[in-house]
Amino acid sequence: MHTLLQIHGLVWGLVVIFFILSYLLTEQKVWSMILRTAYLFMIITGVVMLFIIHFPLVPTIKGVLSFALIGLMEVAMGKRKKKQRSGIFLILIAVLLIVIVLMGYHVI
Repeated sequence: MHTLLQIHGLVWGLVVIFFILSYLLTEQKVWSMILRTAYLFMIITGVVMLFIIHFPLVPTIKGVLSFALIGLMEVAMGKRKKKQRSGIFLILIAVLLIVIVLMGYHVI
């Protein structure tokens, strides 16, 4: 379980880095492809951990919020690619990311 948790945390950090790269470098599609692969690893490790600990409420809510975060990241990148305003989505992403990280570290 400890190793799985470390992998999950590492992938979370990579998701943030790859999102920033994907958002800033919209012409280079490789970053968004790597980001989507990182999403899959994050989802798989998160779901496996939820199965192991039998779906307690707070981690399950964290998982649902994580799916919302992924959706917001995709919308923000799509708007950026179309050269539309995406500032509100970036703010929502930052707030949601902070909430999810605080839940992950049992602050919330």
